[in-house]
Amino acid sequence: MWRPVFWKDFRGGAKLSTTERGHLVPAIARASAILDLVAQSPRGIASNEIARQLSIPKSSTANICLELEEAGMLVRRDMGYALGRKLVELGGYYLSSVDALREYYDMCSSLPILSRESSRIAILDGTDVLYLGKYEGRQQIRLTANIGDRFPAICTATGKALLALLPPGEAEQRFREKPSAFVTLTDKSLKNVAELSKDLEKTRDRGYAIDDEEATLGVVCFAMAVQGFRGDSSSVAVSVTVLLQRLTPEFRQALLSDLAALVKGLSNPLANHPAYK
Repeated sequence: MWRPVFWKDFRGGAKLSTTERGHLVPAIARASAILDLVAQSPRGIASNEIARQLSIPKSSTANICLELEEAGMLVRRDMGYALGRKLVELGGYYLSSVDALREYYDMCSSLPILSRESSRIAILDGTDVLYLGKYEGRQQIRLTANIGDRFPAICTATGKALLALLPPGEAEQRFREKPSAFVTLTDKSLKNVAELSKDLEKTRDRGYAIDDEEATLGVVCFAMAVQGFRGDSSSVAVSVTVLLQRLTPEFRQALLSDLAALVKGLSNPLANHPAYK
């Protein structure tokens, strides 16, 4: 069975060039690349393997890993280095600084239908979505994404809601340039640019996106985009996820009504003002 927590970001290779791609501070670029690589190795990865995959000298790799370990960003395990607890702490500080996320949780808990269901909030990153928050009501679904998980955008309602916001043709171009982004998680997942284009057109017409068992069989997700996430011009998407067997027409409409209320509450009231654009 596919496990969401282990979804990896395949970006065409993580190797750094000898010029460090023109970074102003190569050591920081190397440390960042090391953390990314370790994140994709949940069982741990040895420093010599890190050096090989990133094309960094072994001595430099060892020194950077030692510094990251000292800072609590890496820990040593039997299989090598793994991510350290300091990253969780830093992530917590970041999330606590985003007031809109707190509003998201407060609103989810106050809505009559959504308060009982599973909800997520995510941003678009290239051809993926990255989940910033999750709300679990009484009807928890264990297979849905966790905070910090990265999913292929085409397989998720949040991803398709955000792709639909892009200028005409941009979403399709992203996937033409990266064919490997067409990840099929189920038989219902989108498989090519033509299918994506049709799905995004439907999303724009009805005002919300649907993951119709495209990430997990038996599970349906609805999502709407939030343009102007409270105090700035960035966009996020919020979703609600339910088991297909529970989805009656009346329940579907109630979910969409609560989702629309959530979007209205989180949106920047100036986002559609001509002077704001």
